[in-house]
Amino acid sequence: MKKIIFLIITFIFISCKKEKENSQSDESPMVAKSATEIIKEREFPLKELSKVEILSYENRMYWDKQSKETKYNKYTKDLVVDYKLNFDSTKVKERVLLDSVLKTELLELMFQDSCKVEELPADCYMPRHMILFRDHKNRIIGYKELCLGCKGFRESKNLENYNGFCFSQMEELFKKAGIKYFDDDYE
Repeated sequence: MKKIIFLIITFIFISCKKEKENSQSDESPMVAKSATEIIKEREFPLKELSKVEILSYENRMYWDKQSKETKYNKYTKDLVVDYKLNFDSTKVKERVLLDSVLKTELLELMFQDSCKVEELPADCYMPRHMILFRDHKNRIIGYKELCLGCKGFRESKNLENYNGFCFSQMEELFKKAGIKYFDDDYE
């Protein structure tokens, strides 16, 4: 059933794209926007963004002992300190650097006004993926850590207003990028 729905949506997307291309004149060809153009157009806070990297790892709450919940504060540890990861990076299973097309697609997802399908977060938080935003010096200037199963996330303060994405869309983007590690127990 999922395959049939996916094929229908793909067919509709291709049909709409062809109609749009056919309706434009030769004088104004359709030009895809770059990540840089999107950042400038939408006042994205990471003006120095150069690279976007996706990490996957086992549930960080199991192995990162400094991030456990306390009675008064959930997840007290900062995940990035001095532009570097603040947890054991040897636990990272995969690291994928996004190409320009996927980088632009990610930014578009983050800029959406709202998710098309209502996704309510669960009470758990078992993060297995992180998006790192890096500058030209390879310093981490922003991040989003995601729990795809729970529909929860943590983020750097400078990215707090960029959460319009659906978690299912983010998972598809991760798969396109080549991420293979997902926890099947929560799908």
